[in-house]
Amino acid sequence: MTKQSVNNSGSSQGPFCVWSGIDFINFVKLMRLRPTIRWSGLYRLISSGILSVSNSCLSALETLVYSRKVKRTKLESPVFIIGHWRSGTTLLHNLMSMDEQFIYPNMGAMLFPSHFLLTEPVLKHVVKRLIPKQRPMDNMPVTWDLPQEDETSIMLLHLMSPYLAIAFSDQAEVYDRFYELDQLTPKEDKVWRDTFRYFMQKLTYRAGGNKHVLLKSPTHTFRIRFLLDMFPDARFIYIHRNPYKVYNSTLHLRKTMFGDNGFAPLDMEKLEEDMANIYVNHLHVYERDRQIVPEGQLHEVSFEDLTADPVGELKKVYEHLNLTGFDDLEKNMQPYLKDQKSYKKNKYEMDAAQEKKIYERWQKAFELFGYERLPSDALIKKARVAS
Repeated sequence: MTKQSVNNSGSSQGPFCVWSGIDFINFVKLMRLRPTIRWSGLYRLISSGILSVSNSCLSALETLVYSRKVKRTKLESPVFIIGHWRSGTTLLHNLMSMDEQFIYPNMGAMLFPSHFLLTEPVLKHVVKRLIPKQRPMDNMPVTWDLPQEDETSIMLLHLMSPYLAIAFSDQAEVYDRFYELDQLTPKEDKVWRDTFRYFMQKLTYRAGGNKHVLLKSPTHTFRIRFLLDMFPDARFIYIHRNPYKVYNSTLHLRKTMFGDNGFAPLDMEKLEEDMANIYVNHLHVYERDRQIVPEGQLHEVSFEDLTADPVGELKKVYEHLNLTGFDDLEKNMQPYLKDQKSYKKNKYEMDAAQEKKIYERWQKAFELFGYERLPSDALIKKARVAS
């Protein structure tokens, strides 16, 4: 296989990148880690550095105004949506967010986690004019109020996140230990827990309290033990999907996200190898740790079942996790389900050689979740696989 690289000089997500919300202290820490930087990514680095100064000032002001109130805010038991990337976590998050008992990070909390309480009323009107209407990796709609993944926020607040791979795709030693979090130093452990809890308290305070935080991040699949230690009553929903479809879709996601937010060209061969290994590791950790989740706090759902019968599958989720309010959710999500019927997924071609590679590397997933291997004759004309 020849080594391929992808230049990341362009961006499909507007003028912002994931580093736009970093504060100055964390920006300096990021630079001390010495990410690989090329001319094509220099403008992101410079713009993020400039914004980091204003982010620090706004963060300090928000802390002065809100910190006491936020720290007094009580947290209800959270719900975590987990599963590998491109397995349907976003769809499930969008659907469940329509239940008014839940709160979640929106665009403001994701992009500017250190000061969104203070600045959201202004930033909402500025940023929403500049962001694209669709996510570049999968054509899903993008609006300010839709739920967003919290891992980006966590990374910006203290850098202890595997999403550092965006800047260090060639240096796994920088970010690998931030998946399971069992290798953190005592000081790092305290910072991670305190920051995560405070971020959730900010979300709860903004909503007026007495609501459950609903979070979605594939990285939390690696942290079931850690999160249960923090929140013994936490509920988890694990979603899985046909590995054939996950493979190409995840590769496209990584290429898009790393290309639009990194500082150097991508090595696609390494990007694909890392992706394949992460999937295997996520499956191993999940299979191990699901055994320790108390009865009634974990539910599994397949993407295929969820898309075929979203109402029926969500009803099972609510019943198994002993969640109330399903009738209201069912009514609230009807307009969204109607819009989803016109949603067009990306399509990828897969030949027999790639099918063989995927099956051999991810055979455990086929066996664990009951997915069938494609027959060889189905690949003669190339199977079209939707993302």
